[in-house]
Amino acid sequence: MARRKHEPNQAEETLHEIEESFDRLARWVSENRIVLLAIAIAILGVALGSDLWAGYQARSGSAGAEALAEVRSEYLAAMGAQPGDLVAAEPANPQVARTTRETFVKRFEEVGEAHAGTAAASLALLEAGNLHEKLGAPHLAADAWQAALDSAESGSALEALLLSRMARAHEDAQEWAAAAAAHERAGRIEEYPGRWNALAAAARCRIEAGEPDAALALFAELEAAAVIDEVPAYTVARLRELRAAAARRGETDTPG
Repeated sequence: MARRKHEPNQAEETLHEIEESFDRLARWVSENRIVLLAIAIAILGVALGSDLWAGYQARSGSAGAEALAEVRSEYLAAMGAQPGDLVAAEPANPQVARTTRETFVKRFEEVGEAHAGTAAASLALLEAGNLHEKLGAPHLAADAWQAALDSAESGSALEALLLSRMARAHEDAQEWAAAAAAHERAGRIEEYPGRWNALAAAARCRIEAGEPDAALALFAELEAAAVIDEVPAYTVARLRELRAAAARRGETDTPG
């Protein structure tokens, strides 16, 4: 299926969600200087929130958390980030960037393997997948993200965040049905703060997959929950257009 050109695209919708959540999270971080929270934020690229962070601390174990903190800190320094930066800088020399990523993707994978079954392992493997993606190895990235998902606690907000990351990878590959399924799984996890946006993304992907009835069923669910204001406006507009088109077809098919 050729990728449709529409505006805004799913990346822009995701950015919109991140921008809204980051402002709230930044205030929280300024009052709670916990270095591992900053690591989790940087790796996930979305707001984790204090409740998820408390669960992360409880389930990670200090050894895994400390190992992740050490590798993440060294990675940022190797990429030329300044002290206190939450995200890696991009070195001016592309070869330096590539070599650094090749070195640290292995180290993040080692953390994931050594602390399997903990939130620290999931976060480390998520970062490994991100580095594989930047290195031009999408299949290795997908394997790492799946391993991160397997290590996450079932029904946790961390699992939902990882599902959302997998869903975006499926979208990039134009695997719309798989993307919709992953978004919907994320949206069914009640403790996930972004669950309604995940269900809206699932509906959008159902449209792309040629499944209008499934998309409209999700839209009806969002309306029943009275959360339409939390859904990106462009997605709502597309779903309303789809519903109107379905209504017109129904009128045409009705015997006169």
